[in-house]
Amino acid sequence: MFCLLAILILSLSGCDQINEQLNKQKLIGQAIGAGCRQSGRSLEDCYDRNPKVPKPDIFSGWKEMSEYMQAKKLDIIPPVPEKHVDESAMGKADVKASDAAMLDAPSTNMARSPQKSAAKASAKH
Repeated sequence: MFCLLAILILSLSGCDQINEQLNKQKLIGQAIGAGCRQSGRSLEDCYDRNPKVPKPDIFSGWKEMSEYMQAKKLDIIPPVPEKHVDESAMGKADVKASDAAMLDAPSTNMARSPQKSAAKASAKH
């Protein structure tokens, strides 16, 4: 009897965690939709920018923000213009010196580099 009660309690606590995660994802979708509406983006643009977020959640947040903005007579806040980079025009030679320095800088974690590990392994043989 005690085992059955313990199993029931443990299984119900797992449901709370699942529901919490689902609600979190829904809230994130609503926040994305509200942000799109506040910045003046269309729903379609918002959907295209966030393909992994469920569309009903985005729509819910977009609609809620639209109603709020109309009630408070708020204007849209235009987003900062994006920098469009033509990836086909970029070559490996176009890497800036600062970017190259960051790539060559030692990492903050204490993991060994593959070169040092290979040198140490060859020294043992």
